[in-house]
Formats: sequence, C-alpha cells, structure tokens
Amino acid sequence: MPQNSLSPNDSRVRKYGDFACNRTTRIMALVAIVLLVLVAGLFFDTNFKANKSAETEARLTWSIPKLEHVAMRVIPASERYRLGADGWKYLLPSGGHLVHITESDGSISTHTVAMFHQLRCLEILQDAYVNEGSHRTSQLAQHCMNYLRQTMLCQMDMRTEQQGSIFTYNGFDQICYDWEPIYSEAEKNFEAFSKYSV
Repeated sequence: MPQNSLSPNDSRVRKYGDFACNRTTRIMALVAIVLLVLVAGLFFDTNFKANKSAETEARLTWSIPKLEHVAMRVIPASERYRLGADGWKYLLPSGGHLVHITESDGSISTHTVAMFHQLRCLEILQDAYVNEGSHRTSQLAQHCMNYLRQTMLCQMDMRTEQQGSIFTYNGFDQICYDWEPIYSEAEKNFEAFSKYSV
C-alpha cells in the first residue's frame, strides 16, 4: 500500500467522516428549519389574511332590514328647510352619500346609496340656487336635475294631491318607509370604514 494512502479504519478518516456527517446533518437541520419557518410563515400569513378578510367582510357591509311603514305629514312649507337654512347641511349621514362594501375577493368597493344621492343632489341644487344668484348652472347641478328627474320617474308616486295655496295648504298624510334604519346602517358602515382605513 502506498505510504500516503489511508485505510478506512484510520483515525484521521473517521474524524473526517464524522465531520462530514456532522456537516451534512447541520446543513439538513438548517434546511429543515428554513422550510419550517417558510411553511409557518405561509400558514400565518394565509391565516392572517383570512382573518383580516373575514373581519373586513363582517365590518364593511350594507345590510338593510325589511323596512317598516310609517305615517308622515308632508308639509310643503318648512321652517327647517327654507332656502339657505342650516337644515340642508344635515341631510346626509357622516359618510355622505357613500358606503363601502367588502367584495368576495377581499377588495373594498365604494357605492352610492340612491336615497342619499338624491338628498345630496337636493343639497347641491339648494346651494347653487342660494349662492350663485345668477343663471349660471354648474355641471354638477345639471347632473342632479337629470338624476332626480329620472329617479322620480322610475319610482313615481301615483297618489293625488289636493291643490291650493302653499301658504294655506296644510299638507297631507303619506305612508312612507321608515328611513331611520338606512341612516343607522350608513353610520355603522362609515364608522367601520373609518377604522378599517386607518
């Protein structure tokens, strides 16, 4: 046997073999730890996204219960809603005419509630009438005129109204849907969206 060759039983071979085995074990352990961290990270990330998505879906909804009917006295003349009165500023809920809804893919979409859109248009027209004081008409006011015309035609009220002077006419009774649950849901939606978007 040549002088430089080693036998398998040589102590130097075993030490090197132990080191090689040790090194392989360390590398495999490191790979196993890295894989474990990656798998755990994917699980927690997916779980976090699922929880966030479920939380968002639960918070950003637009769910109106079946609306009850209420009686309302419709009076053409109103102190609270004279042109230029402060009442016009408070027609809409805190979030204005918009609500935010979580879609099935987790994204958030913004919608306009038709009733609030109509009220916003009344506010815009009132403001244009009071503040412009001329025959100029903004594109937004034009939009509102057309929007109100079309929605009134779509949801027309077929009852008859007694004619008379607006100064002496005492109004009429009307059965309406209770709009309080709509305002309440809009406030809940705005509060949830405000917390979510922070």
